[in-house]
Amino acid sequence: MTNLQGKKILILGGNALSVDIVKQAKMLGVYTVVTDWNSIDVSIAKQYADEHWEISLMDYDTLTNKIKEEHINGIITGFTDSYLIPYYTLCERTGLPCYATLEQFQTTLDKALFKQICRDNDVPTVPEYDIATFDPATISEENSIIFKPVDNSGSRGICICRSAETYNEKLAYALSFSTKKQVVIEQYMDCDDVSFEYKIQDGEVFLSSICDREIYKTKEGGSVTSRLIYPSKYTDIYLRDVNHRVIKMFKNMGLSNGVLFMQAFVKGEQFYFYEMGYRLSGGRHYIFTDNQNGTNACRELIHFAITGKMSDDKLSERTNPKFKSICSQLSIICQSKKISDISGWDYIQSLPEVIDATTYYKLGEEIGPQGTTASIFARIHVVASDEEEMTRIINNIKDHLKVLDEIGLNIVIQ
Repeated sequence: MTNLQGKKILILGGNALSVDIVKQAKMLGVYTVVTDWNSIDVSIAKQYADEHWEISLMDYDTLTNKIKEEHINGIITGFTDSYLIPYYTLCERTGLPCYATLEQFQTTLDKALFKQICRDNDVPTVPEYDIATFDPATISEENSIIFKPVDNSGSRGICICRSAETYNEKLAYALSFSTKKQVVIEQYMDCDDVSFEYKIQDGEVFLSSICDREIYKTKEGGSVTSRLIYPSKYTDIYLRDVNHRVIKMFKNMGLSNGVLFMQAFVKGEQFYFYEMGYRLSGGRHYIFTDNQNGTNACRELIHFAITGKMSDDKLSERTNPKFKSICSQLSIICQSKKISDISGWDYIQSLPEVIDATTYYKLGEEIGPQGTTASIFARIHVVASDEEEMTRIINNIKDHLKVLDEIGLNIVIQ
């Protein structure tokens, strides 16, 4: 990898996940600057960076001038859909490397456009209904639908409709989360769920990881990942039947560099795609790929931001989605209450099988809404030799971790 010592990178967005970008950049000797409109108390990543700015990501004129004045060598953003257009715009204005075109971002950010691209390329998607002609009278407990805002992420605005009587109420709720005031209506799928990470290097598209997702669902229809298990039990079927079609689709889109994630339901041996992001995933798949084969999408995007190249070597030659170990990312989901005490965290971090443990909340803070990623208190990455050992470790973690509310009750759900 190119020596990046002393180079300066601007990180757009200072949420807790962006701490990873700061840490990875510092390990490479890069000087880190984090910007958004929040104070350092709110933007956690600013507390780890070498420098921080209180400048909005959408204040393009101010940021463009600042980037040039401070001789910033690269721009990066990570885990939030709404930051991708500002990222593209600032790269375009300053002449710094951007891994995608505006059209590619716009297409992949819109759930409806993404599904159309899939259909155009023979990549299967979840059955969808036309909102203009859909008959709510067909809805029942056995034939439920799900509303999704076309332009939101983190499960915000998603809700299940199980009866004709609640159709208008659920539709209005979903629409309230859409800037475009558009939603898609899909068949509600109650089956296995799989997540994929793809990388693109100089036009070559290849699968980096594939995992099974265990989902925590609320009665209202919100859902959030409670656990990821690598490699997926569907790995061989997917590589045999679907992978080549997905690769062809992204090549047809003209993707040249970067990282993306996709999510699909699986019924029998049939995959139904429903989501993607042309960015780092909150699942942080790179924690395990780094452990298993030395590739790390976060580190590679930092390298790209400064050099315009994902890596000096051919990443596909080191990448293998068939991990040699059993890996599991455990999400600690809590009730939406204020945290008064946390116990067992130091013990969990000391376990040799735990290769990463990250919390997103501190004492005195309130857990976010149920059924969204804001309800995740922490993510813990575990590597084990077999499934039996993995079960033992996870049970040990759950036995020791306690997150208490103001009256002393444990608010951990999953």
